[in-house]
Amino acid sequence: MLGQAWQAVVIGRENNGFSLLTFDFLKTGDAVGDGLYIGLDLGGTNIKAGVLDCAGKVISKVSVPTGRGPDAVIANMVAAGGEAVRAAGLPLDAITAVGIDSPGPLSTEKGVVIRSANLLGWENVPLRDRISAALGKPAILENDARAAAYGEFFAGAGKSLNVRNMMMITLGTGVGGGIIVDGHLIRGHTDMAGELGHAIVVPDGALCGCGQKGCLEMYTAASRVGQRAVQALHDPEVTSSLRDALNQLGELTARDVEDHARRGDELALEVWNQTCRYLAVACISAVHWLDPQMIIFGGGMAAAGEFLLQPIRRHFDANYWKMDPPAVEIRAAELGNDAGIIGAAALAHAMMQGH
Repeated sequence: MLGQAWQAVVIGRENNGFSLLTFDFLKTGDAVGDGLYIGLDLGGTNIKAGVLDCAGKVISKVSVPTGRGPDAVIANMVAAGGEAVRAAGLPLDAITAVGIDSPGPLSTEKGVVIRSANLLGWENVPLRDRISAALGKPAILENDARAAAYGEFFAGAGKSLNVRNMMMITLGTGVGGGIIVDGHLIRGHTDMAGELGHAIVVPDGALCGCGQKGCLEMYTAASRVGQRAVQALHDPEVTSSLRDALNQLGELTARDVEDHARRGDELALEVWNQTCRYLAVACISAVHWLDPQMIIFGGGMAAAGEFLLQPIRRHFDANYWKMDPPAVEIRAAELGNDAGIIGAAALAHAMMQGH
């Protein structure tokens, strides 16, 4: 992947094109390089597309519905990429390469989406090559959570040149993540590195859809936090303001639990605190496995900010070994919904630089 060097870049419009001038310091690769890149972020509901420079600056971005079936979705991805280029006021010839991120499992080497729980009918789809052929540009395919992690490393919370080892945990409908070791994005032997939601935190615990029991995802995913509160309310002796919310809404979300916890509801605080404790346990294991400088939390639940991070840090400090103090920083992601397109484009830049 990209090595570390300071590169100064600013984008200026010139003759319907772009010029690169020294101006500001950003984290980029060893080679100065230039070029503009399309980042494509494939989600189950929407496709996000953007045009970015080699420092990860978003020049334009668009979002379109994903659609159904491989052919329709790929057509929509190509159209979204073209629309992002037009929104930047550029011809397609100005684009150097395309970075694509997708839910998996997938093969980054072959550029194939093997299957996807969120995309019906997807099995062994050669997504990279089809996008490359349609746009006439070199392309690279990456797992969506790993691309987001690389985006944060390249241009977000981990952009400091001092950060070489980093992990990102995304808390959404599921739990995903990505791992950076010595500046390299880790994919693993079978492209499965970063499946952090399936680390087991409760042996013989709740059955996960993956077939394992006690996965981190079953206790900390946004979808599960609300469900755990509902399960607690099955006890008629439990009093909580969440019961009224459940009767009114018919279900509870992680946001409901967070809101009621902020108001001091005892059950909501208990569920929220347990969630943070499980996440702290996962962080401690990650520190012993990988020794990262930084663990970043992203995804919808991370919008809770310090209300999420402070109890994670508290449980981390209480349970971490006592031989020496922890040297890891636990913090929130910075790029929000742009992390995927930024990471995908940064990986396309790395590909073109030969990394």
